[in-house]
Amino acid sequence: MANVKPVKTTVTAQEADETMFYGRLKMFSEAFLPRTNDIVRARFGLSGSKPKTLEEIGKTYGITRERVRQILAGAFASVKQRREDPAFVWISERIESAVRDRSGIVSVEELFAVLAADSKTEAGSLSFFLECVKSVKEERETKNRVRAFAVTGFDFDAWEAVHTAALEIAQSVENALTEDAFYSKAKKKGITVNRGTFFGYLSVSSRIRRNPFGRWGLSDSNEISPRGTREKAYLVLKMNGSPMHFKEIAKRIDESGLQKRGRATHPQTVHNELIKDKKFVLVGRGLYALSEWGFEKGTVREVIDSVLRKGNAPMTRDEIIEEVLRVRKVKRSTIVINLNAFFGKVGKDRYTVK
Repeated sequence: MANVKPVKTTVTAQEADETMFYGRLKMFSEAFLPRTNDIVRARFGLSGSKPKTLEEIGKTYGITRERVRQILAGAFASVKQRREDPAFVWISERIESAVRDRSGIVSVEELFAVLAADSKTEAGSLSFFLECVKSVKEERETKNRVRAFAVTGFDFDAWEAVHTAALEIAQSVENALTEDAFYSKAKKKGITVNRGTFFGYLSVSSRIRRNPFGRWGLSDSNEISPRGTREKAYLVLKMNGSPMHFKEIAKRIDESGLQKRGRATHPQTVHNELIKDKKFVLVGRGLYALSEWGFEKGTVREVIDSVLRKGNAPMTRDEIIEEVLRVRKVKRSTIVINLNAFFGKVGKDRYTVK
């Protein structure tokens, strides 16, 4: 090939293990012509800049997009010819193992997170090698799947059977399910793949996803992909299972990954959103609960009044305190002060509405 120099010597297995994808690509690129090497670096962002398109590269060198594609194809072919090289063997095994360990199919996003972490040069080098390795193949996005990589010979019929059953389950329930509950329902539907394979398959679904708290459901539902601050706060509170301060809610939204990367949730925004929504109840100083838990709005005095009217008879101080604490998070002394100030006492230790 006109754009490729003769191959240099190979590296030993020990030398190959001392570098990651970028280091190995540098070794292979020693066989490239200078222009080929520059085009590879530009195309895959190996100089720290954003990867360039074929058209951008073509304009730089005064050649067509098709010629750029041919030069890149020559670079891929050069590396493929060295498939017995310990460095290439390591690359192939590393990539294939990462995909097989995830049930034979993995989203592009997860594969790069596992193998390249946050390194742009590692990600670019991995992208290059994915063009050379035969044991895995990129799969385009479909109605049911995100863009992914699968091992050669992957059983897509089995994947579709699992996904169809899982979709029926997710559509039939009101709330997101724990992994135990989801897999149990799947087995009742006749799914025979093991638990790891089941959720490995679902990890590339575009219609079913897992939220940051380990619950599975329809990807467009508020329990899986909450959009606004209220929806995110609702999910955080529901998963917590007990009242939280609005500052802690904001912190948990960010820690769980519900907020976009690089952005922060402002506590005051959370407070402003929740105070005007009937789904949330302010049950103490800055403490919010979900109204569906039975918590009531109002001052402590109003809550005591509601408790006594529901009881329809005088109640002891301890009985009133217990009932108020079910729906509000306040100090016992605050309840006692309100009892003595605004309610009538009957006998030694019973109170009623005045």
